[in-house]
Amino acid sequence: MLTLVAFMLGFAATPRTPNACEVLTPRDVAKVQGTRYTSSKLTEHDAQSMKVSQCFYALPHLSDSVTVDLIRGDVKAFWKHHFAEARDDDEKERETKPVANRTPGSEPENRPKRIEGVGDDAVWSGNRLAGALYVLKGDTIVRVSVGGAGSQEQKIEKAKVLAARALRKL
Repeated sequence: MLTLVAFMLGFAATPRTPNACEVLTPRDVAKVQGTRYTSSKLTEHDAQSMKVSQCFYALPHLSDSVTVDLIRGDVKAFWKHHFAEARDDDEKERETKPVANRTPGSEPENRPKRIEGVGDDAVWSGNRLAGALYVLKGDTIVRVSVGGAGSQEQKIEKAKVLAARALRKL
């Protein structure tokens, strides 16, 4: 009987890991994006050796919306596989696809870029139209994609603010 009670107390004391919709508040998202929050939608799935929890924070203009993913599992291997070639900020030359391989009106694809000041390691992947900040912290990767107008640098800064807030709840 004592063993059962001890087991139940130990089980009850184990903290539950938050899902992606629990790491940011609607106010966090609205403040960073400068507009009101409308709704959020949580989706969760397993992909190979990873568990992914994703929250889509909808704003009045769909293009301004924010997506936050929490990726758990073998995150160290994922990080090494996807971001080993990330460039540091002090690299002056941007790695781009040759102009002949781009479609008219498209932006160049960049090698992932290391970002300082958030998490154990952080990388921006993409461009100003479609990019995301990936932040490694312990056994979790937080991915933040910020929609709307603005330069890539502005989107990185907004994503850093949201990622830092999300990390506090992990």
